[in-house]
Amino acid sequence: MPSPTRFWSELENALRDRSSAGLFRSRKTWTHLSPRLVADEKGQQLINFGSNDYLSLSWFQPTRNGSNSTVDLPCREGAGASPLITGSTQEHDELVAELARFEQEESAMLFSSGFAANVGVVSSVASAQDIIFSDRLNHASLIDGCRLSRAKTIVYPHNDLESLRILLKQHRHEGRHAFVVTDSLFSMDGDVPDLIEMRRFLDEYDMLGILDEAHATGVYGPRGTGLVEHSKAESVRWIRTGTLSKAVGSVGGFIAGPKILIDWLTNFARSYIYSTAAPASQLRRTIAMIQRLENMTAERETLRRNAIHLRMAIRNLGLRVGGEDSPIIAIYASGVDEVTTWSQRLREKGLLVPAIRPPTVPANGCLLRISLNTSHTMADFATLVDALR
Repeated sequence: MPSPTRFWSELENALRDRSSAGLFRSRKTWTHLSPRLVADEKGQQLINFGSNDYLSLSWFQPTRNGSNSTVDLPCREGAGASPLITGSTQEHDELVAELARFEQEESAMLFSSGFAANVGVVSSVASAQDIIFSDRLNHASLIDGCRLSRAKTIVYPHNDLESLRILLKQHRHEGRHAFVVTDSLFSMDGDVPDLIEMRRFLDEYDMLGILDEAHATGVYGPRGTGLVEHSKAESVRWIRTGTLSKAVGSVGGFIAGPKILIDWLTNFARSYIYSTAAPASQLRRTIAMIQRLENMTAERETLRRNAIHLRMAIRNLGLRVGGEDSPIIAIYASGVDEVTTWSQRLREKGLLVPAIRPPTVPANGCLLRISLNTSHTMADFATLVDALR
């Protein structure tokens, strides 16, 4: 075998350093047994607290006309081309129309992933002449979108709207257009911003808000459209992105909004223009899942009630817990060694609870991330609390 070049040696050394710091990542293979159970490569069954399938819809088999037959799927699998070449089909049009109806917007568009949606939207609506105010704990896709936009980006402390107001007073005048960019439900900490107050900022400072509703879609709101609906913070100043891969139980990202916005993204969102369209075989099933999700009010209420119950039980153990009623429950650790030890000990007790480490979270923000879904039982919660104890 030829000796490695200096480049490969540098990569090898960097990965060795990463491993020594407890930060090395590797892909694992899981067998999904049910909405609440998985098995690892060795066959060990674990209660799964690591999935974003909040409503267990990835296991949902739609039926047609009340029969037991599943929804008819087109025979063709891959789309074969980007949406603007030959990748768009009747199935794509039907899902786009369904998303626009669901979100009560004029139009919508599909992306290959939620990451692609966020990168594409932020980088194409903001430009070098503009200014962005971005939450410190935003998802990586929003951060990358800010960088690609070339807009001046000011990072404000996480969910600290008083600090944001000060920054707006100091810097709003520096941009032609201004944007506040934030998650609605933060994917690691499980907390949410005050969208009513943020809407006041949008009006007061003549800005637009780019809001990633990925983890809130399906979980919040009477119809499940997210935290804007739940908080009654509707405004024409929001640009809202979403994903089909979490509570919807499918795959892909989306945005719904006025037709002028969709036309702009169709022409300038590079992650849309230069990505192959989603496979048509998945799209009709996704429509049925959105329609089911819209009517799962009782399930949403139960999910949040269970999240409150479990948080209280964990806090009673003396552990520091984030969030209020979201299905994402963060238990904070002192550092990498502690959080990885916790996760491993829980796994030995039959529980899959991921340890979240840098760079996903800041160096001082290591946490166990518990994700609840509607299939978890009270016995599952008791098992988890006993193991944490």
